[in-house]
Formats: sequence, structure tokens, C-alpha cells
Amino acid sequence: SRTVYTRASGSLATFNSTTFDDGDAGTDDAAENVVVRFIRGEDVDNDDSDSPANTSEPRSTIHGDVVHSRPQPVNYGGTTGVVVFYGANDGTYRAVKANTGQELWSFVAPEHFSKLTRLRRNDPIVKFYGDTSLSAAPKDYFFDGSTGLFQNADNSRVFIYPTMRRGGRGVYALNVTNPVSPQMLWSKGCPSTTSDSGCDTGFTGLGETWSIPNPAYIKGYSSTRPVVIMGGGYDRCEEANTAAPACGTAKGKGVYVLDAETGNIVRFFDFSTLSGFTARSIAADTALIDVDNDGKVDYVYAADTGGNIYRLSFIDAPATLAPLASGDWTMQRIAFTNGDGRKFLFPPALLQANNRTVYLAIGSGDREHPLMSQYPFSSVTNRFYVFKDNLSAVGTTVDLDDTDFLTDNTLSTSCDSPQVLPSSEETGWFMSLTQNGPGEQVVTSAVIAGGFVIFSTNQPTPPDPNSCSNSLGEARGYFVNLLNASGAIGTAQSCGGGQRSSSFIGGGLPPSPVLATVPINGELRTVVIGAVQRETANSANSAIEAQRIRPSISSKRKPIYWEKPVDAR
Repeated sequence: SRTVYTRASGSLATFNSTTFDDGDAGTDDAAENVVVRFIRGEDVDNDDSDSPANTSEPRSTIHGDVVHSRPQPVNYGGTTGVVVFYGANDGTYRAVKANTGQELWSFVAPEHFSKLTRLRRNDPIVKFYGDTSLSAAPKDYFFDGSTGLFQNADNSRVFIYPTMRRGGRGVYALNVTNPVSPQMLWSKGCPSTTSDSGCDTGFTGLGETWSIPNPAYIKGYSSTRPVVIMGGGYDRCEEANTAAPACGTAKGKGVYVLDAETGNIVRFFDFSTLSGFTARSIAADTALIDVDNDGKVDYVYAADTGGNIYRLSFIDAPATLAPLASGDWTMQRIAFTNGDGRKFLFPPALLQANNRTVYLAIGSGDREHPLMSQYPFSSVTNRFYVFKDNLSAVGTTVDLDDTDFLTDNTLSTSCDSPQVLPSSEETGWFMSLTQNGPGEQVVTSAVIAGGFVIFSTNQPTPPDPNSCSNSLGEARGYFVNLLNASGAIGTAQSCGGGQRSSSFIGGGLPPSPVLATVPINGELRTVVIGAVQRETANSANSAIEAQRIRPSISSKRKPIYWEKPVDAR
């Protein structure tokens, strides 16, 4: 009784043997129908060995793995409640009721049709060690990316934007204002990961869609019509396990600004046209900021896999805040790191200090190669950076490893460390991830909250000779002062004096820390989920634990007295 859709002639249609084509001219309709039934969840191969065989009952493994796709919950309120949207590597993208787990519908993209027959046959994905008899292709992915969301205040327009990550070079837009009855808005990209044949106009430069389409309003475009802003994607040339892979002709070297309702390109910022350096893929999400709090995005930051950071400007200057037409929007490379192999796979965390200064916090690492056998840790020293971007500066590019930065030699964990204030001469600080040994790398995005910056790392560790499994490496969470990198773990002082990091139980790749506002005993509280516990040093930390954010300010009220001379006459 599942409702399963696909795309046909630009609209949603029922996924069946008529709308499905595996691309194999030698396969007849009967074989394709078996694949369709399998994807829908029928036990077409009698996996449970019923006698007589029952091939129309549900099979035991209807749901596939969810590796990278982050669930996107949408609160509709009322009787509808919360619906969760996410992709899985069984070929489907799902809408699920949060309170019951009931699937409302699922979607299968035509770009993934050619992978479904292999999925049904359960062909080997990996070879056994030393076995030369198996011919295994790499694992297939489908809607492996995360989902962008546009939702207005009265729920009269709710749009979602699923991405494919390792599943392909495409992005979809679905109107889910009525979550039970979705509608197709548009799809853009390329049907092949290896060829530009069949790409939509203007999308031949798109890589694998890793970057979340971020909805926004831009004054110079429309105050009522949103856009989505997304990085150009990931190119598999980055898979070369070297400090500096040959990615000079990579896909994804820019940022797309698309009309949120039509998918038309409003502007493509092509960073390869900037001179003096080699631009690389924008796999990370974009970071948006509204400097005058009018609900319209003024600047966007993007970071690439070559250690470069860019700023896109939709206004002419922070002093005037005058909107620019889309043709006059500007792009600038504002910062870079010279270290070989330092990749930025996550966006910077942003904090506006005043009307012309924004703090950026970002760390380098290659999350896609976390194992000791993969990562060239002997030749890569990863770092975490915090620096100030002067919004008024034009044509200035900051060297993140420059002497204008406070470095490992000048930073300490005490309260006496010099601070990078908006008015200070220092441009920023960086911290080399070498204090726990070689190979440590940032594997999450960062959060700035309460005067602190929070992020997590992974460090390869040798395999245990007494274990049959690979070592997942050591996972660590960092909780440091934003202005001087002093440790905030195990101390109540905001300036530092404690530990910078502590390990997570279980190792592996921790999720990115996120801020949330939750009701506790009827009172709304701000918490951070996925951060190392700050209160106790060397404690057993869970990578999904929550804790309150308490800025180090006095909550005591003090009376203020004043007097005013009064004419006695």
C-alpha cells in the first residue's frame, strides 16, 4: 500500500513498470516489473524461504542505510504535526510522520534507475581480503545528501530541496505544503557523474551535490520570491589520497544562486575566473549572514577543498547597505591557507561583531579519508582558524597562516592569553591539531555560542591486532574561547584556564554540534547538542549529548540611581 513516486515529464508520477526504465535494451518489461516490486518492498526472491513461496508479502529489509543524509524535520503544527524528510540508499527519498513512523510517500529519481537492478541482485560491493574471484564495483548511493527547507510563517509555502551527495550531480525541489500530496517544482543538474551529456543548461560545472540549498531573500532580487544558495559540489578527483590531489579541472568551483520556485539560475559565481590561484570544489554548505537584521541576506561565505574562503556581496558596502542588482553582485577570495592538503569540507561559523566586522571559525580536514590507511597524516598538519573579516575591505586576501595571527607559540590555555578583539591589531588565531599526535583533523562544522567556539575532530589510530575490525580512530570535542583559543572545559571562567578538548566514547566520526531551543519545565532554553561536556574535564562524553549554553555574565540585578536638579521656585 506504499505510495511511491518518480519523475515523468517534469511532474510526479507513480513509480511502476511503465515509468521505470533500467536503460538496458535487453531487459524485458517483466524483469523491470520485478525490480519495481523489489524497490516497493515486496519479497520477490522469497528471502524468508516460505513454502509455498509468497513473493508479494513485505520483505524483511525494506529500509536501506542512511549514511550521510541528515533528517529534515518540518513542524506543520495542528493535527499534521511534524513530518521528517530524508534519503536512504535503498533508492528512495522518504516523508515520514514523526509521531508514528508511518511513511507518507517515497520518491525514486530517474537518475538512479540504472542502479536499482544491481541493488535488487545484491551484487557484491566489496571484495574479501585476498579473494580475486569477485569483481566488485564501489558502493552505490542515492539521495545521500541533506535537504534544504523553505517554510514561511503560516505554512502557506513549504518547499524542500533534496540533494544526492555521493548519489549524483542533481538537486530536486518539491512543494510539500501539503505533506501528504507533494508536487514537483523542478530538478536541475546532470544525469551522469562522469559525463556532461544531458546536463541542464548552465549546470555542466555542477559536481556531486554535497552542499545544502540554503533558502534566502536577497534585496536586489526580490522581497517576496526566495532564492536557494548552494555550493557547486564535490569532484571525485579529491579521492586521491595525497596531500595535494590533481584537481585543477575539478567540477563545483563556484556557488549557485537559483530561483527557489523555478530553479532558474539567478547567478553563478565561478571562482575559477578569479586570478592568482587555483580554485577547488565547494563541497561545504554556504554560510549566510544578514548584517542589518532586515530578513534579507547581505553576504555569503563559501569555503573550498583547497583551503580558500570566499565572500559574496549582495550589497554595495556595509556603510550604505544599498542593494545591488544580480548582475552587480560581487565575489572575492578573502582568505587562504598555504598548507598542502588542508581542505575545508564544512562551512565557517559566523558571528557579527559590528557593522563591518564578522568573525569566521573554520577547521581543516578530510572527513572522507579518516583511516590511517587512507589519510596522509605524515604530510598534512590540520588547523583550526578564527579570523576577522573586514566587510569594507576590497581586494584584500588574508593569509590564514600569516604572522598577523596569534599562533601555537603565542596562544595558551590561561586567561592571560592575548585576545583577538574587533579593535585589536591581530587578524585572528590558529591552533595546529598536533598536541594529541599526528593525523588529527576537523570532521564537523563549528558553532559559536556564548563567547565560545565548539567543534569536533577525529584522529587515526593503529588497528588493534586482537580485533577483527578496523579502528575508528579517536574522536575529540573542542570547547574553546572564541577570542584566544583558551580551554573552557573544566572551568567556569569565560576567559579560559581549562582543557581545550576531551574525547568521545566510541571514537569514529562525531556529528556536527548544533544549537537548539527546547522547552524545559515550561521554559525555553538554548542548548548545544553534540558538544563535549564543558563542566567536567576528562569525563566520559557522548557525541549526541545536550547541555545548556550559559554565557559568563552576572544575572544579578543592580539598582541604578540618578538625580535631576529641580527648580525650587
